[in-house]
Amino acid sequence: MTHEENMTSGKSDGKQTNQRSWATKIKKVFQRKKTTSTKKEKMLRQTPEVLPFLQIHNDYILLKNGVMDILQIQTKNIHALNDTDLNVLLLNRTRFLRSYFRSYKEIILNFPANTEAQRTYWLKKRKQTTSPIRLEYIDQKLLEFDFLERERSNREFFILVYADDKQELTDRKNDAIQGMQQSFPLTELSRAKKEQILFLLNNQNTKL
Repeated sequence: MTHEENMTSGKSDGKQTNQRSWATKIKKVFQRKKTTSTKKEKMLRQTPEVLPFLQIHNDYILLKNGVMDILQIQTKNIHALNDTDLNVLLLNRTRFLRSYFRSYKEIILNFPANTEAQRTYWLKKRKQTTSPIRLEYIDQKLLEFDFLERERSNREFFILVYADDKQELTDRKNDAIQGMQQSFPLTELSRAKKEQILFLLNNQNTKL
């Protein structure tokens, strides 16, 4: 082998060595980045850390920052009103929106049809009769109530009132109740109903 061939061979070997060295360095850099990114990944937060609610009481809901309460809005069939009554209703509603500048939120939720009152009535009638025809009729009514509660839902409207403390919340609720009295009156809710509302708000793909 000539001197020139030896030099060419040496250059080729050196070039291959440099390529392998660069490949090793690049591989180490990617491995280091992958390890760093893996360490920076955070686990998903637990539900109590994400939700703002702490405790539910009969007359208020304790939040991480302040308090709130939920009132139900009594709706009206505006299609059954004449033009004069409809204009009065809208004016009263507008007056509330212009005067009540505190924090609140209105929500709409679908609740299963509640036939508890009708069911109680027909169960009482069932105990008072011995007629087979009458019993068959009552049993059919009870089956209809089961179907309605399973398949039908009512759209209900609510207002969420916020405040910094319990006393301020009471004042704001009173202002909201008075302001909505002439348009869409507000009613207090039971603790069980509030729990159902919060459940639906945070599980929107789940039925009660």
